[in-house]
Amino acid sequence: MMFGVATSLSAQRMPETTLLGHWWLGVLEEASLPINITWDVDNGEFKPVLYSPMQTPDPIIPTAWSFNNDTLNISHKPTGLRLTLVWNPTDTTFSGTFRQGMLRTQMRFVPADTLFNIVRPQTPKPPFPYSEREVTIQRRKAGVTLTGTLAIPEGRGPFPAVVLVSGSGQQNRDEELLGHKPFFVLSDYLARNGIAVLRYDDRGTGGSKGEVETATTLDFADDAEAVFDFLRRQKGIDSKRVGIIGHSEGGMIAPIVASRNRRVAFIALLAGPGTTGADILLQQNERLFQLDNVPQPLIERRLALLRSLFAAVDTLPIDNYQPFTIALCEKYSEGLTADQRKSIGLRRGDAIGLATQMALPWMRTFVKLDNSTYLKRLRCPILAVNGDRDSQVLPVNLDSIAAATGNRAKTVLLPGLNHLMQHCQTGATSEYMLIDETMAPEVMETVTSFVNSLK
Repeated sequence: MMFGVATSLSAQRMPETTLLGHWWLGVLEEASLPINITWDVDNGEFKPVLYSPMQTPDPIIPTAWSFNNDTLNISHKPTGLRLTLVWNPTDTTFSGTFRQGMLRTQMRFVPADTLFNIVRPQTPKPPFPYSEREVTIQRRKAGVTLTGTLAIPEGRGPFPAVVLVSGSGQQNRDEELLGHKPFFVLSDYLARNGIAVLRYDDRGTGGSKGEVETATTLDFADDAEAVFDFLRRQKGIDSKRVGIIGHSEGGMIAPIVASRNRRVAFIALLAGPGTTGADILLQQNERLFQLDNVPQPLIERRLALLRSLFAAVDTLPIDNYQPFTIALCEKYSEGLTADQRKSIGLRRGDAIGLATQMALPWMRTFVKLDNSTYLKRLRCPILAVNGDRDSQVLPVNLDSIAAATGNRAKTVLLPGLNHLMQHCQTGATSEYMLIDETMAPEVMETVTSFVNSLK
């Protein structure tokens, strides 16, 4: 049966009690969008109803649908949306294909209690037992203006203080992502425990201004150092106990700054790299494809392609990356089916996307940067924390950090945590949105204990 008029309930192979009144939840990973399916009875007709709760509270009523031989087909003509999902009674899920425009991707719907709703119970709410004020830092020669929030604890200072440095991509002072505000949560915890905190908008976000398109990790390190120098001069701050806490790429920026600025009293790396950017991306790709249950021989083809791309970064002109990458995709996908090529991103469209990424100054710089080089130069106290289910900066980086610092760094591996430092099931990026917790308390406790132990 193809798309058409909805069939009667008696024609469905799935019993009414299995569907009626129940919700299913899937995440469209390409857009980080949750999608709900529920089932209703309207004028005696049994039918599915869709919701995209982060876009609109209104239901999306299918233009046509069918359910036959355990396959559910749904279409919505106004948006061009089509879903083809197979019912799996063993684990009570629907899985299959989502199509809209040029996008075609796999989706899996699992049972849910109700319509998806963003719940972020850790997001701080006033009144706060500390003071906050807006600050502006000018880097006039670089044409950069950075805005942020300085939180200062109650009581008599001077207080130890930290600058929070976010991960890759332009993020606001709260490092806001999918409704989570990790830096707001961390800042609140630190300030309640006697530590002043300055969190700032990356250039190009919030109130901050500056060139973004050609900026690299090294430029962002210059920004972070300017914020650090500003914080040391503020009233109520102990200028001898000011450090940097960096998350993800921020865990590379912090060592860069500390390696050249001896006034940095300490650094704390949350899911920070211990090796080159190229190694981080290779480790990340392998783990994420493993979580998607891609066979290892196919993953090895993907990794071989990336190694070839990264090796050419110093010699290949930017204009040649597209034909070069397309040729590599053809080489490493030889003998594969269309589905296999898709599963590891070796289609022509994927090649064009990779070439576009490799042309970016940020990417070309990042793959060559080696965090161990900066870590080896450090003399200040170092804390490095990783979750054992991190799929973006793998826990093995703790070993690299320990080796680079001659085992001087305090390394802490926390069980059950992902890259965002949330308790999770697998560590897959698709879980980030679905987890209510923003940051595990043990992470904040570890960081706070470390900073307050330094006298």
